Amino acid sequence: MKTKITLFMMSAILFTTIAMAQFAGYSYAKSITVTNTSSVSAINYQLRLTVNTQSLIAASQMQATGDDIRFGKKCSASAIYNHWIESGINTATTVIWVKVDTILAGASKTFFMYHGNPTAVSTSSLPNVFINAGSATDSVAVVGTGGSAGSQRGFKFSPNVDILVTSLGKREPIGSVRYVTLFDNSSTAILAQQQVSGPLGSYSYTTLPNPIWLSQGSQYIIQLYQGVGDTYYFGSSTQIDSRLTFYDMRYCNSCTQNTFPTSVITSGMHYGNADFLFYYKNTITPTPTYSINSITLPILTATSSNSLICVGNTVTLTATGATTYNWSNGTLGSITVVTPTTTTTYTVVGTNSVNCSNNASITQSVSICTSPNSLLNNDLNYNIYPNPTSSLINIDIENKNNSPLKIELLNAIGQVIMTEISESNRFTFNLQNYPAGIYFVKLIEQNRVIALEKIIKD
Repeated sequence: MKTKITLFMMSAILFTTIAMAQFAGYSYAKSITVTNTSSVSAINYQLRLTVNTQSLIAASQMQATGDDIRFGKKCSASAIYNHWIESGINTATTVIWVKVDTILAGASKTFFMYHGNPTAVSTSSLPNVFINAGSATDSVAVVGTGGSAGSQRGFKFSPNVDILVTSLGKREPIGSVRYVTLFDNSSTAILAQQQVSGPLGSYSYTTLPNPIWLSQGSQYIIQLYQGVGDTYYFGSSTQIDSRLTFYDMRYCNSCTQNTFPTSVITSGMHYGNADFLFYYKNTITPTPTYSINSITLPILTATSSNSLICVGNTVTLTATGATTYNWSNGTLGSITVVTPTTTTTYTVVGTNSVNCSNNASITQSVSICTSPNSLLNNDLNYNIYPNPTSSLINIDIENKNNSPLKIELLNAIGQVIMTEISESNRFTFNLQNYPAGIYFVKLIEQNRVIALEKIIKD
């Protein structure tokens, strides 16, 4: 059967692209599912994670410093969670704390970890994750002065909750640089020691290079050292932060800052005004559990019911691969019906059941369709067959104008893969060595496109 020529002025060829729609700038993500088996909801809960950052760094999926680590409520990172990297970056057991807004009682919650952004700077922040308790002594202000050279003064205490000590401090009447030492009462080991400077009569603190956890119910001793010419504040008081328990005063004479104090004054007294700053966290029993999983982004595709239409024609675009869809023209759902007047690109965002999204773009080609008589006053008939084809494409031409025709074969993205000049009534293209898909045959007369036909190779 012969076909009367129809002109297609092709401005673009249909194509589809797939792009990740997770946190902008981040190439990788994992999902984290936390389960709360308690009968009480966990609010602003500090979740302790152990992450194998070593494998991610080795695979070039994370900065060696971990500065690109982020956490978010949704796969698209529309709500970021604060985090703090405690220790062990580039190890199999990196400790990271994440502040999760709500984990309902008896329920699970999924959130996301992102990594793989070479330009990201660190947002790890201890103060943004934990609760600031302030001063251990609650800024006690006893006023007596005294003491002896080469001695230590302080007190024994235990935390009522797990606490995180971030700074050691002192208040004394000289304004000299002093050693402040934190001992474990059971093992007598030094857990932390800092030299602290600052003016007389006020509390001053030095930040620890590595914050240290103190366990609920365990006993510790905090001490301030006095050298030659130094002195202490002292007075009757057991003042202490409500998250700590004060036991007694502890001291040693003719000792160094490294000496574990064994002398005791059991009456309530603050002597020396050694201090520390600390944070604590919300707790729930039993402790929520978690799992870290490889993320699955929806594999989204978009297709057209007709790859090339004339102006004024309607076409159906269909998206697959997700649960919900949102098209750039405002349509919700997997299908949108459009009537573009020019070649137009449409984008659809697809979201799956765990709020992970991808997007796909599809360019719908639109052509001006006119009769050949409006061009050269000739009468050209042609027939292209078989269509679909497995290998050969035959083109029969009846051209009363007898002018040479340029025949081009294009692939689906508009690249010319074969070109021939024909003055005969038949020409054949061989697609045997080309993959299955969509192709186009374009007929050109005197530098004008006079026909464009879609071919399907199966």
